[in-house]
This record gives sequence, C-alpha cells and structure tokens, in this order.
Amino acid sequence: MWVSALWGSIYAAGIIGCLLVYGLLQERIMSEPYGEAGDIFKVSVFLVLCNRLVAVCFASGMMFGKGEAVKNMAPLWKYCAISLSNVGATWCQYEALKYVSFPVQMLGKSFKMMP
Repeated sequence: MWVSALWGSIYAAGIIGCLLVYGLLQERIMSEPYGEAGDIFKVSVFLVLCNRLVAVCFASGMMFGKGEAVKNMAPLWKYCAISLSNVGATWCQYEALKYVSFPVQMLGKSFKMMP
C-alpha cells in the first residue's frame, strides 16, 4: 500500500513539475524580446497549433503503441465542440501572457466567480 502511495506521489510531482516548466516557457516565449531588434512574439495562434500538433503525434504514438482502435467512440460534433473551446481558451491564455505574468494568470484562472 505504501509503495502505491509513493509512486502516486512521484507521478503527481512529475506532472506538477512538467506543468510548471511548461507555464514558465509560455511566459518566456510571450514576454521576452528576441533577436537583435528585440521583437516580441506576436502570433500566439501558431504556438497553439504547434502545441496541438505535438499532442496529436504523442496521442497517435500512444494509441498505436497500446494497440487501441482508431475509430471514434463518440460523435464527431462532440469532439469538435470540446476542441474549439480548448483551442480558444489556450489562445486566450497565450494572449494574456502579453499583459500579465504567469503566476497572475494562474491565480486568475483558479478563482471562481462569486454568486
């Protein structure tokens, strides 16, 4: 039992660590100037596209590696609705990093509206 709890803690720490690094890289990409001219990255939709392409490649590799079926189990319109809302939210997240820091953004995302 303790071994399972230890592995669960290790997995949780790994996930939180990866998300922290991912967030810090997002902030650096969107807020730090690049090159000789000091340009700021402006096309956040391209970052969302790159993110999703890597996710599709990873998911495809896992799916084929585990021998899972390629056929959809849910109707395609349900995937599209969730996908569009996720892409829109990620785009807004990158755009927000142009104006606020990553910790402020995380605090804003974690607060719930009061009734």
